[in-house]
Amino acid sequence: MATESNVKVSPGGATATVATVEVISLDFVRTRLATVWLAGAGMVVLIVVLQSLLGRFGARTQDAWGWLLPTIMPTLGMIVTVLGYTALDPTLSTSVVRKAFFRVAFNLSISYLALVALTVLIGPFAKTDGAGMIDLMQTSNLWLGPFQGLVASALGVLFVTKQKKDTEQGG
Repeated sequence: MATESNVKVSPGGATATVATVEVISLDFVRTRLATVWLAGAGMVVLIVVLQSLLGRFGARTQDAWGWLLPTIMPTLGMIVTVLGYTALDPTLSTSVVRKAFFRVAFNLSISYLALVALTVLIGPFAKTDGAGMIDLMQTSNLWLGPFQGLVASALGVLFVTKQKKDTEQGG
């Protein structure tokens, strides 16, 4: 963890420290968020695979996957693509991001994945058949869709930025 001071220069040339901001390595942030997404989405996929194999969705198995894949794959695709693209770029190892924004993105990701998992796990307790499970999944789009937009916006900033530490310091 590092801290940076934002320096304000007045017209007379005097400087004053305006604020101290905690920053964190962008590589660390991306790796941590990728771990959260791959593990969280992986668990949900495993549960849906088991439910599919056990016939939980009946004749509507394809509908279950039609709900799940657009719910997680766009974000996973972005994460894996950016990690692959930046894997051989040594200049990005100096990039930093504000720790507070990382916390926002991390908490949004955990919350979103928990809601997706809850949607998949609550079906057996709702005592519904395969069609009822699909209806439950489709209903969850009412809150998951807008939430996914927030998560994608936060992650998009962290996975697409190329801000370098020396640029933030004005040098």
